[in-house]
Amino acid sequence: MATKNEHARLQPIAPLVVTRVFAAPRVQVFEAWSSADHIKRWFCPAGYGVPHAEIDFRIGGAFKVCMRSPEGRDHWTKGEFTEIMPNARLVIDMHAIGEKDRPLFRAHTVVTFADEIGGTRLEVTQSYTLFDPSAESMIQGAPRGWTQTLDRLEQEVIRMMSAQAPER
Repeated sequence: MATKNEHARLQPIAPLVVTRVFAAPRVQVFEAWSSADHIKRWFCPAGYGVPHAEIDFRIGGAFKVCMRSPEGRDHWTKGEFTEIMPNARLVIDMHAIGEKDRPLFRAHTVVTFADEIGGTRLEVTQSYTLFDPSAESMIQGAPRGWTQTLDRLEQEVIRMMSAQAPER
């Protein structure tokens, strides 16, 4: 017979799908995922910061991000890129990490980039595997977190485009 904790791990968790249209070309939106410098500027919800990011933008390369809460608590996400199709699709297999480097849950993340009238449609699909029932609230908060994170991504894309705009 399964214990309560084992049973919680077996509960299906519906994948999260978040879509946003950016007034920018796919190459710009895709590029914002490609380096630690970019990720540090946007990969966290409102009020949080990213003091550390390690991005090795290749298949099998590291995706490690530390999000710091307003209270100063660090939340680590560690994983790797498993698929990179330039300007079209990213797949990142990541884990939220707790104390003593213990995985709390897995977030298999698929990001697609498509042309849309006026810019780029980005879709993030995350499928979860819960390892620690105490982390379930993090998964429940993911829709709001991703909405805020994509708000920050939008600002980063605008910043990137402004930095690349030719001077008149």
